Amino acid sequence: MQLLESTRRNQSALASYCRTGKKKAIPGVNKDNISQYRRLVFDIIDDMLQSAYPLTHDLLSHKEWNQLTKEFLSNHSCSSPQVWYMPKELHEYLAALPNHPLLTKYPYLLELLWFEWLEVELYMMADKTTSYRSSGNVDTDLLVLNPECHFEHFTYPVHLKNAGDIIPTDQANYYLAAHRIPTTGAVLFTSLSPALLYMLELLLDKPYTTSELTQITCKTLNINFTDEVLATTTHFINTSLQTQLLIGFAEKAH
Repeated sequence: MQLLESTRRNQSALASYCRTGKKKAIPGVNKDNISQYRRLVFDIIDDMLQSAYPLTHDLLSHKEWNQLTKEFLSNHSCSSPQVWYMPKELHEYLAALPNHPLLTKYPYLLELLWFEWLEVELYMMADKTTSYRSSGNVDTDLLVLNPECHFEHFTYPVHLKNAGDIIPTDQANYYLAAHRIPTTGAVLFTSLSPALLYMLELLLDKPYTTSELTQITCKTLNINFTDEVLATTTHFINTSLQTQLLIGFAEKAH
């Protein structure tokens, strides 16, 4: 049912006030009580952002957090129809303001926000399935990557250190994988070397054995293939099978 133009206009005015605090005459609205609407909306938005970004909330001072939340609410028109997705737009809002004072004070803030959002997005993502068997031989059988995973590159160790302890000299290249455990929905993060990341990227295309992964990676990255290197890979594969970053082994052909 289509709204009357006057109803649509009044709803828009109320929503604008709740976001910006700038009052407009709205027929039927008690001027003495209208501020309660804005307070309630702000509290809901603030609670959702705190839930999505607990590490960022702990990093910022109370004043910085409140100012950022109010600024975001006032200046950014959220577009997602899914309420749970709204916090991602805080990252998008700051990413569009490279000279924002908070990004100057905390140059790793965007990466911290993104790191925290990854956990939310992976937890909420649509299920992805693949064929595999749980048991197999780690030395000879083809390995299957968890399809509910994501690879990321950061320039600050937001996944390794308390954000308040990160210093300028920490800036480097950091690689990690995030994956969701199918049975529980829990999201785990794994730090990776460039070589290990390359191996997992190979598994995005098709299953490989541990030896194949090691040999292809060594050849591509100009690393000497040795028993020690293979042993390191095998240890990583075993650990990844335990955490379910690797979901299991390819089904054998009949």
